[in-house]
Amino acid sequence: MKKFGFWMLIIMLAGMLVIGGCNGQEVVENGHDHDHDHDHDYCEDIMFEIIDRSEDDVAAYVHGDHWHGDLPEVLEGDNVSLGAYIEDHGEVIELEGDHYELSVDYASGADEDIVSFDNHGDHVHIIGQQEGSTEVVFLLLHDGHTDYETPPITVQVVHDHD
Repeated sequence: MKKFGFWMLIIMLAGMLVIGGCNGQEVVENGHDHDHDHDHDYCEDIMFEIIDRSEDDVAAYVHGDHWHGDLPEVLEGDNVSLGAYIEDHGEVIELEGDHYELSVDYASGADEDIVSFDNHGDHVHIIGQQEGSTEVVFLLLHDGHTDYETPPITVQVVHDHD
């Protein structure tokens, strides 16, 4: 009977970790972690896809704590226009309303000379400032604060050889 109780405790603890794993999403505002003392906790219940608006196709999507796919290359002096498709626990997040916005920012420690940004609420522009690569994060803003931050993803700026 003691073994049964031990295994039930293990199963219950594992279940609590699975269920509670997405509840502690890190909230970051202006580079500061608020009320959380843990590293990023990327949630499997968030579907976050980046849409290349020139192709009207998914360029990359978050899978747990990493990305699948790549952002389109940015020509130096030009920009790429990116949108997003986001679901939270199966509910589609509308970026066209007043409450939710898409934003992009530099990842922690990223080179800030390579690209700049133009955030438009329902989409973003990443502007190639100089040839090279850097990392960015995408943010889901809700009424002005960050509800979700993606893992970093690389942006490559290339020189147009034409």
